[in-house]
Amino acid sequence: MKARLMILAAAAMVFSIPPAWGDYQTLKQEVENYSPPDVFRPSQSIRSSPIGDKPDAAATAAAVMQTLRQRWEKALQAADQKYNPMTIDPAIIAAATDDGAALRLLQPRFSLLLAQSLTLLRNPAVNAAAERLRAALEGFDQVTQLNAVLRQYAAYTEGLMPGVGPMPGSDAIQLQFPFPGVTALKGQVAEKNVEIEKQTLDLIRRDLMVRAGKAYWNLHYTHQALLITQEMIERLNHLESVAITRYGAGKTSYQDVIKVRIDREGQMEQLGTLQEQRTNLKVELLSLMDLKTHQLIGRPADVAPPRSRPPLSGLYGLALEKRQELKRLRAMIGRMERMIEMAATMIRPPVGRNAFLYRDQAVLQVGSAAMQPTFAAQGGPTRAAGLPQHAWFGIQDAYLRQTQRRLNALRADLADAELRTRLMIRSAWFKLDRALRERNLYADRLLKLSESALEVSTRGYELGVVSFADVIGAYNQWLDVSLAGRRRSSDIGIARAELAQVLGVPVP
Repeated sequence: MKARLMILAAAAMVFSIPPAWGDYQTLKQEVENYSPPDVFRPSQSIRSSPIGDKPDAAATAAAVMQTLRQRWEKALQAADQKYNPMTIDPAIIAAATDDGAALRLLQPRFSLLLAQSLTLLRNPAVNAAAERLRAALEGFDQVTQLNAVLRQYAAYTEGLMPGVGPMPGSDAIQLQFPFPGVTALKGQVAEKNVEIEKQTLDLIRRDLMVRAGKAYWNLHYTHQALLITQEMIERLNHLESVAITRYGAGKTSYQDVIKVRIDREGQMEQLGTLQEQRTNLKVELLSLMDLKTHQLIGRPADVAPPRSRPPLSGLYGLALEKRQELKRLRAMIGRMERMIEMAATMIRPPVGRNAFLYRDQAVLQVGSAAMQPTFAAQGGPTRAAGLPQHAWFGIQDAYLRQTQRRLNALRADLADAELRTRLMIRSAWFKLDRALRERNLYADRLLKLSESALEVSTRGYELGVVSFADVIGAYNQWLDVSLAGRRRSSDIGIARAELAQVLGVPVP
């Protein structure tokens, strides 16, 4: 009986004690939910959670690089079909691949648009610049592939830390730190390289269009000059017959006949010079189109260039914004700025709590094979007797100073180029304005007056009331005015091409 009472008392005492497991669960939950202060937290590059909990920074950077490359590739494909300032006819694009088809388009007459289109489609300089642009596109892949190789190497060489549960490895700190990220800066440098090559391609296309336009308008004038010179020779033949008739009648001396023949021989020689000049201009166009120079092409279409004159005030801002040389200089400045930032980021110790972290590789911390700690025990800026933590971090400072001075020089070059652009705009606009005014003067007023003077002088000489000197002077004056009018008309097209070259876009 006594033993039974003792058992019941012991059971009562046991069940009267509060359950200890309740306090243990609370303590366990507090430990699991504990978050240390920011100052004790490791770098964001160290992952304590599974890989799938957050996106991979390297994969994100690679996706951004791929997006940038695809955007530039689409821009290049669009540029292959559409050139500023023209949209090339698909029939011309198809014919440009065959020499015979291209030559047939140039017969019997061809337009300025056709000459410029074939130049852009067939000139080797355009193909070379396009290939350099495509080569620059490979820089996007180089940015991500180098990091991929480093990540693979780290994956192969990283040891395993013994423990319980999955122990995913972390990326090297050099690949993720410091902000804004070396990978992002490399991508921006690659994009600037592509932009520089794109501006170079546009510049080459622009200059080729100007060269083709100037050759076209010079050839146009040469054809007109040939016709005028032939007409002058016919007029001199008529004047010679009149002089011979009057000499036979004893009304003039034989000297008049000789003077007419001298002038006619001079015009015959000038006719041969114009024919050779025409051949040279045709060879220039053929070389720009990458066609054999001994081929025969037709003559330019008899169409006058546009006689519009844009206001000068709106051209300055347009040129400063659109001119390819300025845009290329700005891209070069942006590239160098990012290279300096990247270099400074990589060689200077960054400011941060984990500035001196090692790679998070598995190490042995106890035993005879113990190694140094994974991370620095302290983050102080000095060690020992005041020695710097990174004694050689400034070894490349001279390169940074050199690059910074080169950057300053590029900025000065940009300022100088903008000043010269303003002067070039004013000079090109003045040339166009003068060509327009002089064309109106010669073609609309002086040509009619010279033709009237020529007819009156010829009739007066036939009647014997006008001297031979006045007649031959009227003939030469008509020739000079006719050639000057045609020359100024072609000069309008040349001046517009040069103004477009300075602007970087078609003349508005």
